[in-house]
Amino acid sequence: MPSESPVLNLSDVQAALSGSAAAFRLTLRLEAVSPKVFPPTYEGGKYATESRRIGGAEVPCVLLDSVPSQANRMELALQEAWEGGEIELPVVSADFAKIDNPGIPKITSFQAPHRIADAILRDSFLGKSKFRQSDIGKDLDLLSGGYATPLLKHAPHCLVFGMWDSTGPRGGLGVKFARAVVSEIIGVNAVPGKKTSSRIDPLNIRVQSGVLYKTKDGWSLDEKNAVKDKGKAAKLGKDGKPSEANHGNVMPSISDGGFTIDYAEQSTVLSLPALRRLRFPAKSGERSMPETDLAARTYLAALGLLGATLAVDAGYDLRSRCILKAMNAVEWQLLGKPGEADKPFALDKAAAIQLYKDALAGVTNAKLPIELKELVLTPSDDLVSLVKKSMELAAVETGEVS
Repeated sequence: MPSESPVLNLSDVQAALSGSAAAFRLTLRLEAVSPKVFPPTYEGGKYATESRRIGGAEVPCVLLDSVPSQANRMELALQEAWEGGEIELPVVSADFAKIDNPGIPKITSFQAPHRIADAILRDSFLGKSKFRQSDIGKDLDLLSGGYATPLLKHAPHCLVFGMWDSTGPRGGLGVKFARAVVSEIIGVNAVPGKKTSSRIDPLNIRVQSGVLYKTKDGWSLDEKNAVKDKGKAAKLGKDGKPSEANHGNVMPSISDGGFTIDYAEQSTVLSLPALRRLRFPAKSGERSMPETDLAARTYLAALGLLGATLAVDAGYDLRSRCILKAMNAVEWQLLGKPGEADKPFALDKAAAIQLYKDALAGVTNAKLPIELKELVLTPSDDLVSLVKKSMELAAVETGEVS
């Protein structure tokens, strides 16, 4: 059932940022599409389980999608909207088209792990200069909370989803911007389960069929064809069993795996104080104007709300055997100043795109710099060679080339 709350618009966001409101918050209850869900695994194959206070009781929960993963999903949704021509957006990318079948022909600042501060972009060229040695890159060296203008111009999502310039000239002392948008999905009242695995080989190859030796292009039963390891013929894998080459049966086994849950819950928060801390003067060291600061902050809030809304609209196929479905309509709550009741607002995809476009127009009208033409970098020869060599090694390891 669609929400009957008023649709969030530009003036609502401006008023929230101009006052002392705390945040926009979205809480969605989700149901598991299949009886059991499989969360992400972490070091040692462990799940992120913990007890949380829900409704006054301590309830066992499991993390289904982390804060970094949610941020990546929002950024991907924004990039897809940009690629589809639905929105205009500052994007910096490194073009790897010169590499045959690179997997990803272009890496954007939305895909790079450290966003615009990532080593992939750092080790690429803008014209004849390394990116961080170009005029744009030098501007990034001056970044601070009091001078966030260069990021507004070239990578505003870094101010929304966070950034640490740890690969820049200041290393670990590089500027940090905390996330203004935080989202995660948990499974509530989570009961751990079991999983089974097995494989039936249609060729019925037996473990006693022979010893497999490692060769340059895969494996061989002939010891003479084997590569040498300390002067001896190297066996494939640990002991040369056919299973090392994915042949033969795998005995059925049972192990810990998956959870049944009462429901899942997604909580997304856009911090307004985090945006109010940012200033947007024309130059580093100068004072900013309140009206330009408000226009920039409103744009960033609209960008965060759009990313979250687009990610919800894309659905919840989180990974294999972990598909969720929203049970209630999308309704954002504006958490105002102390003593005020929360204000509900509806915001579907169309309304979020319109809000974003209105906020973008506000930035332009305020004469703030924002680059809507894609900035394409050229990877350095060394970076290209590193990628090519890695591809060759990976191919050899999987037996794809000799």
